Amino acid sequence: MSTILDLCPGGSLLQDPIPLVSPPDPSAADDLKARILADCLPAQREFLADEKHRLLLYCGGFGAGKSFALCAKALMLGMKNPGTTMMVAEPSFPMIRTVLIPAMDEALERWGVDYDFRASPQPEYLLRLPTGDVKILCQSASNFQKVRGQNISAVLWDEADTLPTEVAQKAGEMFLARMRTGNVNQLAIASTPEGFRYCYRQFRELEGPDKRLIKVKTKDNPNLPADFVPSLERNYPPQLVAAYLNGDFVNLANCALYPDFDRSLHYTDVLPTEGDTIFVGIDINIGNSVTQHCVRRGDQFHFFAEAVYRDTQQIAEGLKELYPEHFRRGQLTLIPDAASKQRSTAAAQESDLSILKKAGHHVIQQQSNPLIQDRINSVNVCVSQGRLLVGNGCKHLLRTLAQHSYDEKGRPEKGGVGMEDLSHAGDAMGYCVYRLAALRQWRTGGSSFRFS
Repeated sequence: MSTILDLCPGGSLLQDPIPLVSPPDPSAADDLKARILADCLPAQREFLADEKHRLLLYCGGFGAGKSFALCAKALMLGMKNPGTTMMVAEPSFPMIRTVLIPAMDEALERWGVDYDFRASPQPEYLLRLPTGDVKILCQSASNFQKVRGQNISAVLWDEADTLPTEVAQKAGEMFLARMRTGNVNQLAIASTPEGFRYCYRQFRELEGPDKRLIKVKTKDNPNLPADFVPSLERNYPPQLVAAYLNGDFVNLANCALYPDFDRSLHYTDVLPTEGDTIFVGIDINIGNSVTQHCVRRGDQFHFFAEAVYRDTQQIAEGLKELYPEHFRRGQLTLIPDAASKQRSTAAAQESDLSILKKAGHHVIQQQSNPLIQDRINSVNVCVSQGRLLVGNGCKHLLRTLAQHSYDEKGRPEKGGVGMEDLSHAGDAMGYCVYRLAALRQWRTGGSSFRFS
């Protein structure tokens, strides 16, 4: 006859307790999945079903069910990665307490998932799922350096776009680098779009085969109060309605430099032919000189390519190599900023203008740079008249036209490292457009008529 001691393995009292491991229960796992999916909206089901894309974004406005979808996704990924450690990230540590924990607790209670929760030193869950136990660490994305050294299977990231773009970028890189265990490695994000930040950059500018964007509108959620959407529509300006109700990426700054630019309306696939003169606007900077290349078709400007060079010497040689026949025939015209007469990015004893001319280029020399607002107005007139068109070869210019705004002092925003400064591409384009299609200056006075 066996006793209770016979059923207990021997060991030291100081030994960590050995958890009781239950065998996987496929039928219970299927039942849990079915109950979760039954409570989800169609877009949320898409989000849960996708296990193929390494980066997945559920992008929606207020009340679009993002937190609910993220908690459900945590359970689905947990059942795919038994015995591993996962992570749920909020923008800041206080949001773990105020947003994540209440939402996660509600989801676990709703679907009857057994779990343990440890509040300190760092909040974490131990979920006892039908396929096996899974640990979920609760982390602040702002402190992404604390993730270093951990091996995790998946990351669930809430409201990534509320972080500064540079911080979110580094956090995303860290999360991706740590996902190396389990069966399904996925960085699943649920966020409201906040202009052209991390989510726009990753899922629009840098879209690829391992990324997927699921866009959701607030009105797709039938569980909201009847007056929720109409109230926001009455009280929000159009750009906030587009972002916070429709889940669109829009410029949320107070005032955009180029408000009428629409990528779908101002698109071109025109490329230069043998008979075209190629005009190149140049914004010269030390270590980061930008060129924008266009051809004219009637009164339209078709910007088809761009390039970034280290200095003026590289510009001079690079453009000759890029368009050898047009250069040989004298059909390559450069329009640099006027400061090129006085300074040099390549040789202290020679100006930028002199370097370009010595290389054999035809250069339209400007006596002085146009006033900033005159240059912007010239571009905006061409945009509003459908005369300025931009192709896919100008990714920096497209970004500038969509995102560049005025700062709080009414000046075009500047700052950022390299091409993160949106002004460079716009300046290069503006020098070209203003020189070829300057606004007519109207003046009063100066009449020779005199009363006798």
